[in-house]
Amino acid sequence: MATFDNPFDVKRRFARSGCSCGAHDSQAAHEAALPTGDAAIERAVAATMMRALFPRALERRAILRSVGTATAAAVVSQFLPTKFIAEAFAEETKPEKADLKVGFIPITCATPIIMAKPMGFYEKQGLNVEVVKTAG
Repeated sequence: MATFDNPFDVKRRFARSGCSCGAHDSQAAHEAALPTGDAAIERAVAATMMRALFPRALERRAILRSVGTATAAAVVSQFLPTKFIAEAFAEETKPEKADLKVGFIPITCATPIIMAKPMGFYEKQGLNVEVVKTAG
């Protein structure tokens, strides 16, 4: 399931054929049809709220069929101002500190911390990280 799928779509099939929603010939065509910019962020916030309120897909779809997608979207945005949250996510922010030393104990669950450096994840976020093995 793609990040920006519409959780309000009651016609979306569970089976995958072509793309994640089943309406496009390929996943590339599906992604080209997705909203971009602020609309994409607002839709992602609404989708997250819908999934948080109704975590089971079958229950979520039953509710959407009974009340309608527009009503469900209005109710979600009434209790949680999705536009303000989307604006907060859209703001460009700089990290408080860019130069960091990250210590880790060499065990299996430390792999993401260790591998983020050579894969460039820290630099992508504007961080200059030195990964340091701690005694343990």
